[in-house]
Amino acid sequence: MKHAAALVLALVPCPALAAPVYLKCQLAPGTKGGAGGQDLAASAPMDITLNEDAGTVTYAFPTAARAYTVRGIFTAEQVTFNGFSVDRTNLAFQRSTFGVVDRGQCTLVEVKRAF
Repeated sequence: MKHAAALVLALVPCPALAAPVYLKCQLAPGTKGGAGGQDLAASAPMDITLNEDAGTVTYAFPTAARAYTVRGIFTAEQVTFNGFSVDRTNLAFQRSTFGVVDRGQCTLVEVKRAF
């Protein structure tokens, strides 16, 4: 009986829980896109949290004290959200606005917490 229960538990698919990924991303100087007005994405690095388990991306502009949480599209190659994308293989960052594509780069951020 114990062996049968162990076999059943081994065959039941269990989702792997992945920890969120924290990035700091910056568009290259001289970007041309944006929707007019203050271009927060081009002026300073963005903090990005990718939560694949929840299907969400939180991106923040620390210099402007603004943050947004949106649904993300997670594929094997990239994560796409609100006109932005992050390449999962080389951390290339890009924004597509009104047909203009701006490029940049992300770096992984190690988060240290007290609790």
